[in-house]
Amino acid sequence: SITLTDFILNEKVKLAKNLLIYSDYSYIEIATYLGFSSQSHLGTQFKKHTGYTLRQYREIYGRKE
Repeated sequence: SITLTDFILNEKVKLAKNLLIYSDYSYIEIATYLGFSSQSHLGTQFKKHTGYTLRQYREIYGRKE
């Protein structure tokens, strides 16, 4: 089973993925929106869950204009 904290973190990472792909929000804006204390905190959790940094994920999966 999964803890509530882990569930919420998983959901936040999913939202972060969508925001990285479909929005032009900066990393700090995404971190703030999702309630992380800092961009680096989001970045650490994101990398732990996905294996990618925020920038790598956006460069690979982000919309190409």
